[in-house]
Amino acid sequence: MNVDAGDLRSSLLALQQADSFFPAGAVAWSWGLETLVSDGRLGVPDEPTVRRRQRGMHRDRSAQVRGFVEGQLRHRWASFDRAFLIAAWHAADDLPALQVLDAEVEALTLAEELRQGSRRVGQSLLGVHVALGTQGAEAYQRQVLAGDAPGHLPVLQGLLWRRLGMDCNHCQLAAAHSLCTGLVSAAVRLGVIGHIDAQRVLTALQPLLLELLAQAPPAIDDACGFTPMAEIAVMRHETQDLRLFAN
Repeated sequence: MNVDAGDLRSSLLALQQADSFFPAGAVAWSWGLETLVSDGRLGVPDEPTVRRRQRGMHRDRSAQVRGFVEGQLRHRWASFDRAFLIAAWHAADDLPALQVLDAEVEALTLAEELRQGSRRVGQSLLGVHVALGTQGAEAYQRQVLAGDAPGHLPVLQGLLWRRLGMDCNHCQLAAAHSLCTGLVSAAVRLGVIGHIDAQRVLTALQPLLLELLAQAPPAIDDACGFTPMAEIAVMRHETQDLRLFAN
């Protein structure tokens, strides 16, 4: 059997970039999940649950986590972030075009907390690639530091991963999988689900992820996100007394 060395290299790069061990800074963000848990809207243990735990019984709250992640995948990532990642991948050698895309993400992300999160995770990813010597990373970081580009995550994923040599499909898969694992990991750290249930959620999400990737991506002019409950939760996060995550 012949093996395409280029495809294997792209696959290996995607595995590295999507690995939670890669220090991209996304672990500090819950994208509204923490507030929803605190408000009792996503798997907060009640008194009967506590009693069940004391008897060695647990309520399965993975369905709620799965529903939250599905919403983020369908109504934010696939309909918005994906479009900008693909556009940035195609424009990886065109600095002015990348800056335009970056500015559009800034303008179309209405919640300040979401804008801040996307910028900070994107700039963290950029900083890692500058340290690793990825081609094009330092030049774009200069634009960000000069205030000429905000440095949003999907734009930087498209730029940096194209410069690494990842094909467009692998870039999309790595970005979507990273989102899923980041959200499920947040649920684990919040005590909503355990590690085994987290893996069940990720497995259950795979058919949806493949379905979304099989669909044509939206054009930039049609890109939009609609996750109102999560966005309100993100905006309310700063009012919480105890906070584990940045949003």
